[in-house]
Amino acid sequence: MKHCLAAFAIVVAAAAHANDALEAKVRAYVPVVSLAKVCDLRINDATSGDHRAMLEAVKSDPNANKLAYRVHYETQTAYIKARDGGQRVAFCKDFIAANSQYAKARFTAVVEDHMSDVSTSVQKAIAHNVCGAPPVKLSKADWKPYAQIKKMLQIEHKLAKENAETHGWNVTEETTAVTEQFCAAVR
Repeated sequence: MKHCLAAFAIVVAAAAHANDALEAKVRAYVPVVSLAKVCDLRINDATSGDHRAMLEAVKSDPNANKLAYRVHYETQTAYIKARDGGQRVAFCKDFIAANSQYAKARFTAVVEDHMSDVSTSVQKAIAHNVCGAPPVKLSKADWKPYAQIKKMLQIEHKLAKENAETHGWNVTEETTAVTEQFCAAVR
C-alpha cells in the first residue's frame, strides 16, 4: 500500500510540474498573441511555434484552458481600459518593452529587416534625417535605397494617421510612435 501511495505521489508531483510549465507558457504567450493585432506586434518564430504547442496542450487540460481564457480576458480588458483612457500608445509601448523576447513592434521588425540590406552610409543618413544623428554624405548608388526607406517611413506615417482617425486615437501620438519605432530600429 505504501509503495502504491509513493508512486501516486510521484505521478501527482510530475503532473504538478508539468502544469506549472504549461501555466508559465500560458501566462507568457497568451497576452502577446492577444495583443498582436491591436498593438501591431510581429511575434518571433520561436514564440509562434511555442504558442501553437501550448494551445495543443491547453486543449487537454481544463484548468490551463480556463487560465488561458482568463489571461486573454484580463489582457484585453487592460488594453481597452488604457485605450479608452487615451493611453493606447503608452500601453502598447510598455507591453512591447516588457515582452520583447517574444515580439517586436511590427514596424521596428520591418525596419530592421530593411536596414540589414542597405549600406552603413544609408543607415547613418536615415538616422540623421529622421532621428537627429550626425550628418553623413551619400554616394550616388546610395540615393535609391535611401529614398525607398524614406518612402516606407512616409507610408507608415500615413497608415498610422489613417488608423488613428478611424479609431479615434490621438494622431500625433500614433505618428510619433512610428518615428520612435523607426529610430529605435535604426540605432
